[in-house]
Amino acid sequence: MSGDAQTGTEAIAAVATGAASVSDVVAACLAQVAELDGGIGAFRIVDEQGARGRAKQLDDAVAGPLQGLVVGIKDVIDTADLPTGYGSALFAGHQPAADADAVAALRRAGAIVLGKTESTEFAMFQPTRTRNPVDPGRTPGGSSSGSAAAVAAGMVPVALGTQTAGSVVRPAAYCGVYGFKPTWGWTSTTGIWRLSESLDTVGLFARSVADLLLTYRVLRTGTPPVAGSAVPPYPPGKPSVAVLSGAEWGSCDGDVRDALSAVADRLADHGWRVREMAMPPAWRHLPGQQEVVMAAEVAKNLHATLGERVGQISASARAIVERGDRCLASEYLAALEARDEALRALVPLSAVTDLVLAPSALGAAPAGLKHTGDPVMCRAWTLLGLPAANVPAWRRPDGLPIGVQFIGTGRDDVSYLTRLALAEAALTH
Repeated sequence: MSGDAQTGTEAIAAVATGAASVSDVVAACLAQVAELDGGIGAFRIVDEQGARGRAKQLDDAVAGPLQGLVVGIKDVIDTADLPTGYGSALFAGHQPAADADAVAALRRAGAIVLGKTESTEFAMFQPTRTRNPVDPGRTPGGSSSGSAAAVAAGMVPVALGTQTAGSVVRPAAYCGVYGFKPTWGWTSTTGIWRLSESLDTVGLFARSVADLLLTYRVLRTGTPPVAGSAVPPYPPGKPSVAVLSGAEWGSCDGDVRDALSAVADRLADHGWRVREMAMPPAWRHLPGQQEVVMAAEVAKNLHATLGERVGQISASARAIVERGDRCLASEYLAALEARDEALRALVPLSAVTDLVLAPSALGAAPAGLKHTGDPVMCRAWTLLGLPAANVPAWRRPDGLPIGVQFIGTGRDDVSYLTRLALAEAALTH
């Protein structure tokens, strides 16, 4: 769907070498929006005037390493110059007083915000108006639906999203782009709608690993805190990958099994050490434990933020709040202990394996727009706070993307992205 649209790295290089101006890059993105977004609905609001004005300023000045990068910002992330509605009618017209820290960092580095991308209600499960760019009759996933669709359609090369369950990796899989959820705590979440302080993670959408790395370096705000037991850094030597079917968590269809097999074979052909792995006992119930932590923290945070207006949210969101209201403190603490036990089980695996290769979702994007798909294949990695990314390495004969994800067994995101770039090279050449 993105056709010949530039990656962010290509646009930055074009500006740096004088092959294009920042205004040229912005104009190209706006042209893609004008041509395609009427049928996709990826953007909640496009700031054409602001983007063109900032581009004109940058044509005559050097701002930083992202000069020439145009980005979309998920509607749960505050922008001082654009409304932020958090995907909810309760916040229609809401205007934050300041940029979220992540947005401010992008702007300082020379990136231009094209607009706000659609988010599900409060980054949960109520679908947006966004359609899948590959097949408009199918969901783009959630909750970062607009960001995934905007990148897939070539409207912007990079977009910010958030993941609390599977809201970066799953829509990236459905739309056929890279969706990277770094290590929990990698960058500031100040100015971003809080759902779950133990899970919320800023994520990145792009069409190349190089774009992920460029953006990551600008947004990283220090060494991420480690939840539970420490996980050692990646081992030296050739990349190694362990293939995990995830059958204990959900029933993936034949397309996903084919994609996993094809990706594993291609890596092996390029000299990677590839092996199958069994589900560690400590991991078997992680999706359910993630649901407990998420529900408890969502209920607490939405009650605190919305007060009596909690009764006005969608039925799907109310169900999560009600689940959290019923959660006992002992159940919540047991879920956190299960997370820590699972991280301890990761230590011996991390000594011999760089990456885990697993499904991103149960299949291709489901038909219809009433549901955003099942995040079950992402829940465990979000709970564990490990780096994970959808890799758009496989498509069905009808063109629908089938995503697989690589999960890091260490907490060094830069080393993880280096290995992800090696995987990209193996899978595209």
